[in-house]
Amino acid sequence: MAKVSGPLMSLSASGKFGGALVASIWKGRPYMRQLVTPANPKTTGQKTVRSVLGTLAKAAHAVLTSFADSMDAGSAFFKAARDNAPTGQSWISWMQRTLYPLFSARRTEYMALSSTIKGYYDSAAGTIGLASYVDKAGVTQTAGFQLYMLGVFATLYLGYTFTGGIDAPGSLTPCTALGTYVHTTS
Repeated sequence: MAKVSGPLMSLSASGKFGGALVASIWKGRPYMRQLVTPANPKTTGQKTVRSVLGTLAKAAHAVLTSFADSMDAGSAFFKAARDNAPTGQSWISWMQRTLYPLFSARRTEYMALSSTIKGYYDSAAGTIGLASYVDKAGVTQTAGFQLYMLGVFATLYLGYTFTGGIDAPGSLTPCTALGTYVHTTS
């Protein structure tokens, strides 16, 4: 319901009028516009996109940024991602844009890894604060898979060298080193 001041003269108004117009104030000036209700069809494709971007955003929470770091430095991963991101683009949007087309194939590769290797990733991911969650499509994205995707980005775009290769770490040590790269200042 719209609220008006000076009802007969309508000096100012805010809110919607009869489901057709919206009154508001922008930079101190009142204005009117058509009421638009955005569609949210929740199609399979839309859920897939939200799932991929959401998983990558959850993984990005583990990255120690200069904002969260008491020394205002950030992790080596953060510094490399920030410094290599295209002009005018945040490192997170760059990571999401570049990993989006690789996501499905990399998820399949990760799921084919042995339970021992997945355990290495899960253990290292838990150490840096990542947690498993259920995405918009109802798929459980493990903490280990999120760290794995950060590792894919680091090796492909940040010049990080993963001992033994991202799909074949010989022990927990390379996964722990990746966690340190992502979450600890150097």
